[in-house]
Amino acid sequence: MTLGSRFAQFRPRTSRPEGEATDAHEAPAAPGEPARPLLIVGLGNPGADHAQNRHNVGTWCVAALGRRHRVELARSGDMESARIPVEGGTLGIARARTFYNDVGRAVVAEMRRFHATPAQLLVIYDDLDLPVGRVRMRLQGSSGGNNGLKSIIAALGGAQDFPRIRIGIDRPYDAGVPVRDPERIARWVLARPSPPQRAILDAAVERVSDAVEHAAHAGYEVAMNELNRWEPPAASS
Repeated sequence: MTLGSRFAQFRPRTSRPEGEATDAHEAPAAPGEPARPLLIVGLGNPGADHAQNRHNVGTWCVAALGRRHRVELARSGDMESARIPVEGGTLGIARARTFYNDVGRAVVAEMRRFHATPAQLLVIYDDLDLPVGRVRMRLQGSSGGNNGLKSIIAALGGAQDFPRIRIGIDRPYDAGVPVRDPERIARWVLARPSPPQRAILDAAVERVSDAVEHAAHAGYEVAMNELNRWEPPAASS
C-alpha cells in the first residue's frame, strides 16, 4: 500500500447514507481558515476500578465535556462516544473500552465513523514529565514514550501529525530524585491522586475542556496559545 492510499482512508467522504447529518467542521480547513478539531479522544483504562486513577485524566476531560452539554456517552464498537454542540456544528467526544496501551485500532475506527482526518483528531492524556496540573498542547510530534500515543501512531501507519493535550500528573520521587523504575511508575499512574493533587487536576480538566471548546470554534492555534500560558492553582494545605 502506498503512503498516499494509506492516508486516503482518513480523508472526508463526499457521500453519506441518506439522512446522516453533515458536520460543519468535517472538511479540512480552507485556505485562510483555522484548523479545528472534529473528534476528541481522552486516553485511559476502562472500568470503574480505573476510572479515578491518574492514568485516566484524559477520560475525565471527555466526561467533563459530556456533563457540560448534558449528553451521555454510548457504546460504539470499542469506544464510548457522543456528539456535543459547538459553534457552527458538532464535536465528537470519545473514550476507549480497550486498555490504554492498545487504543490505536479503536481510535482509528472512531475516526472513520466521524470522518475525521488525523489533523482533526485531538488526543488528551496524562504526562509523567509535567508537574501536577500543568497542561501543554501541541499540533504534532512523537509519542514521547507514551504507550497510548505509540498505539495510535502505529494504527495511523506512522502518522504523528495529530494534535494532543498533555496533563501533568508528575511522578514519584526518592529524596527529591525522580523515580524511573517501571514497576513503581506503573503503581503511580494506576493509583488515585491525593486530595490536594485531585483538586489541581480537576481545575486542569476544566481548563482543558474550555480549550477544546475554544479550539472547535476559533481554531487550534488560538486555543493552544492561551492554554499553554495557563498556570494550575497551588495545592491547598
